[in-house]
Amino acid sequence: MFELNKNFNLLEEQLAESGLEMQWVGAAIGAVTSIVGGIAGASEANKANNDAKKAQKEQQKHLNKIAKTTNKYNKRKFEVDKENYYKQREYNFETALKSWQYQTTIRALQEKVDAQKYLMNVKNSNSQLTYNQIAEEQALSREQLAVNDARAENAFQRQDLLVAQLAAEGKASLGQAGRSRAKGMQSNLAQIGRDIAVLDASLTGEIRQSTLNMFDISMGRYAADARVEAARMLRPEKLPDIPAPTKPPEPKWIAPMKVLPGMAAAPVQQSVMAPLIQGIGGAAQSIASIDFNNPTTQGKAESMFELKKSYGN
Repeated sequence: MFELNKNFNLLEEQLAESGLEMQWVGAAIGAVTSIVGGIAGASEANKANNDAKKAQKEQQKHLNKIAKTTNKYNKRKFEVDKENYYKQREYNFETALKSWQYQTTIRALQEKVDAQKYLMNVKNSNSQLTYNQIAEEQALSREQLAVNDARAENAFQRQDLLVAQLAAEGKASLGQAGRSRAKGMQSNLAQIGRDIAVLDASLTGEIRQSTLNMFDISMGRYAADARVEAARMLRPEKLPDIPAPTKPPEPKWIAPMKVLPGMAAAPVQQSVMAPLIQGIGGAAQSIASIDFNNPTTQGKAESMFELKKSYGN
């Protein structure tokens, strides 16, 4: 055992002297480090890729949920909008129908009131025309009576004058004779004639005035009748029918377009092979750094392998 360790130590001393051991150890460490680093990088890249895919799936799941919720809301809103429209349309129609019924009742009542007003106006107009006629007849009768009274008065006055004439003639015939008698009778006749002429003139004036009054009375009635006719109401006509309410035409409904879920962004994939390739390349560079063309190094390396082989055996 002591001999073996002695030989081994002797070998190490020889390798240390040549520098080959340090070169091989450094190259080995560099190669292992590169490979281990490559494997670690590949593992990290693979984990990052898996995490990115998982995040994409979660984001896509969230986007799908948003689209589903939006479509559900749009569908429900569409149904509610239709329901509200039909309720509002029915309410508007019922309101319009009640208004139409009310206006129709008011129209019928208005027609009845107009007919009653017209009949009352016709009655009042006919009564006024009758009153005008009676007033005219009474006024004409009064004028005619006034004329008749004037004629009667004229006749009585004539009789009084004739009586007075006869009395005067008799007196004259008793108290006078000859030419004086004749003159007295002529004087009396002249006075009576003048008095009769005055009476006739007065009667004629009264008759003319009465005639004018009768004309005025007739014209007054004509004017009064014209005012009555002007104030007479026109015969009311039947009012036009109020159009009954109708429902609006059925609308066309377009269902809301279905919302498609958004696409989650594709995850950025890291290369798993790149770190391995880089590690292998680094290991190759470390091994390539050993100068195998150097005869001394090559010989010592072969001796080292041989010694290690013999020691191992």
